[in-house]
Amino acid sequence: MTAITITTVGKNLIRDGLSNANKPLISYVALGTDSTAPSAGDTALKAEAFRKAVTSYTNGSTGEILVNMYLSPADAVGLVIAEVGFFGGSSASTTANSGVLLARGLYSHTHVNTESIQFQLDFSAS
Repeated sequence: MTAITITTVGKNLIRDGLSNANKPLISYVALGTDSTAPSAGDTALKAEAFRKAVTSYTNGSTGEILVNMYLSPADAVGLVIAEVGFFGGSSASTTANSGVLLARGLYSHTHVNTESIQFQLDFSAS
């Protein structure tokens, strides 16, 4: 995956979590088919096609967390993945375009039923 862009609304989600105005938990990862370059102003994927709950969280060094989603061989078979987004907030759900887009990056791969893929956001407060 190319470099991830942290969005302005994502930064505001973390801010709002610190004041208890929203839930900053990153709970879903979405895959899309549009290869438009990420921008800090993004609020959704350009063409969301698949969404799955985060499968694990791992604390890293000071201020760092690794957020992972496991794409199994049975998930999104045949999907031409061009973009990846990490979503959180109290409105995030299995519904496409729900929640707050914390980060977006580009990825170029067609998923086949003989592979699994791990998507990871390495997020640091520093």
